[in-house]
Order: sequence, then C-alpha cells, then structure tokens
Amino acid sequence: MDKLWDIVIVGGGLGGLSLAAELAAPQFAHLSILVLEKRTHYTRDRTWSYWTGSPHRYSHLERQRWHRWSVSLGGTVHTQSSDACAYATLDADAFYYAAADAIYAAPHIELRMDSAVAAIDKTNDAYTVRLQQGTFLQARTVLDARPARSSTPSHLVQQFAGWQVNTEHDVFDPGCVQLMAFEPHARGLHFWYVLPYSPRCALVESTWVSPASWQPDYQAELTHYVAKLCAGTAYTVDYTEQGVLNLQDAVPPAHSVHLAGLGRNGGTLRPATGYAFIDTLHHATQLAQSLACSAGAAHTGRAAAWQPAAFVRPRVEHWMDAVFLNVLARDWPRSPEYFMQMFGAVNAQTTVDFLTGKASWSQRLHVMRALPTMPFARAALSRTLGERV
Repeated sequence: MDKLWDIVIVGGGLGGLSLAAELAAPQFAHLSILVLEKRTHYTRDRTWSYWTGSPHRYSHLERQRWHRWSVSLGGTVHTQSSDACAYATLDADAFYYAAADAIYAAPHIELRMDSAVAAIDKTNDAYTVRLQQGTFLQARTVLDARPARSSTPSHLVQQFAGWQVNTEHDVFDPGCVQLMAFEPHARGLHFWYVLPYSPRCALVESTWVSPASWQPDYQAELTHYVAKLCAGTAYTVDYTEQGVLNLQDAVPPAHSVHLAGLGRNGGTLRPATGYAFIDTLHHATQLAQSLACSAGAAHTGRAAAWQPAAFVRPRVEHWMDAVFLNVLARDWPRSPEYFMQMFGAVNAQTTVDFLTGKASWSQRLHVMRALPTMPFARAALSRTLGERV
C-alpha cells in the first residue's frame, strides 16, 4: 500500500494536468499530490481550438489565430470576421510539456505515467485507488478526470479524424478557418473542418455528430476530400489524430465532498459545440482557488475540509443544447440547414458569444429567431414535458 496522499488526480490529460499545474504553486507545497496517467509518454495526439477571450496560462503556446471563419453547404458560403476576437488553435504536445514542466518543478507533486486506474472505492475517511497492475494507494481526496464513454449505441457523440496535410503548391487560404463545410447524410451531421496554417499546410478533419453506433470510414473520406481540396497538387500527411467526445455527458456528475469529476468528466464539454478547452482551464483555476480558501488547507496543513468546486454551466445552456441536439437527431439530412440559417442571420460577435456561453438573453433570442420555429418548438416542448410529442 502506498502512502496516504492528500490529493490524487486520476487522468493526466487536459483536465488533470491543468489542475496539477495550478496546484504546483508554492502555496500548496504542504500538500502531497499525485497524478496518475495511463499513457507511457506525452506526444501530440489532438488539437484544441477555441475563440479567444481573456489571456490564459497557455496563450503563448497557441500555434495560430484567425479573425475570419466560414461555414458552407453546397454552393452557399457564410463568412464572418471580427477584429475583436479570434479563433485560436493549440497543439496538445505544447500544453502537455508546459504543464508537465510546472509539475516536475514542484516537489510536492508526483506525475506517474503508465498508471491506469481500475477502480476507486471509499474506505472509511479515505479513498482506495486500485491500479490495473494490481497495486493500491490511498487518498483523502480524489478528482477523476477520465472522460465518460457513451453508455449506449444510441447516445450522441462527436467523432472526428484529421490529417495534417502539406502540399507541393499553394492550396489553402491561411486567413480563414473553414469551421464547417457540410455534407448532408442520413446517419448524422457530417462536416469538414480545415485549419489552414499556411498556403501549403493545414489540418483537415472529417467530423460527425451521430449516434455512437455509427462508424465512419475515415480513411476513405479523408483520401477523397483531401484529393478534392488539392486538385491534383501532390501532398503528404505528416500527422494524424482521431477522437470521440460523449455529448450525453452534459451535466457534471454527482460527487461527494472528496470525490469529484474533473475536466470533461466534470461537465466542461459543451454538448452543442464539442468545445471544452477554455472551460476546463477555468475549472482548474476555480478548484485551485477553492482549495486555497479551504480552512482545512489553510489551518491544518491538509485538504480535509476542502470541497472541490463543481463546474457549473447555466441551466438555460443545458436546456438549449439538449433541444438543439434533439432537433438535429430527428432529421440528420436537414440539420446542416439549421447551422447555415444561424450563421447567415447573426453577426460574428453574437456567434462567438453564443458558442462560448457568454451570450446575453437578447443574443440568445436572436439566435432562436434565426432558426425554424416548428422543429425547435416541438423539441422544446418534448424536453419540457420529458416525453416525445
């Protein structure tokens, strides 16, 4: 049996590392903190993108920013632009290394790689964490950052696969992000996402919002679409990524005083957009601040009195996200039209505020007026009554 740790963070991805990096500050040096990560090493395995707001701890690591973005369906294209805000992207390995450096510099925190967790059990005043290799450790507080998987084949997920493409000649417009180029499909909402790093380099992704049972043929899709984009220009692929986000995990899980969800497992993923990066960083900051204010941490040298701060998303956003996903799932082939109507009717600032959860009531009403009344009214009534209408 390992020693009794004050805090164990299960999962060393975005949620776990961002919190651990916050807790690497000297004010938490009296606590013993352990991060358990199942990977053996960190490498670039995904790309995080978001609209910029206030600078965050990792802003300096951003790979690129764009002030124009577009959505398209068939021959129709809606382009928005803003000098006040930008769409930014950050490679995962840059974040991993920066957060890990902060952790390694803190003597009171240990990061253990190749440490997959099999179970977490309550034992008296502590928790027992069992690793898959059969060893056990104990902790006063456990924060679980492992994202929940879809529990049934019918649950909605956002799944994607991408290639970083380098071309022989100029192909891409480096000044404009292709947020969504829709291809209507009966099995889900399908769109192409392109982050143009330069005229000859871009990340091209095939993205689906669909039931978990749907398994796209990414190799065939990407081969065909990239060839279409390049129009005969030779290209190479020097990086690939793939992932699945559970869109049903919208509400933070119930937690006891000393066992809580973290990151996507704590509700930081926005179901209607799939974005989680900024909210995950904000949640890590909230947790660190709540620990700093904890009487247990301040007066007894331990985290015994700490109640981890839950991530809270406004109830109206949960409701609107559920209604929106319900409408999409009722008629997948028509779902791209709803996005096109919204982007065509609202300005860039309203778009950004709505997608980042900062919209005012007037902005929310503007978005609602841009969408067709009947399908959304039906889904709203169904959601309100808790049954299909």
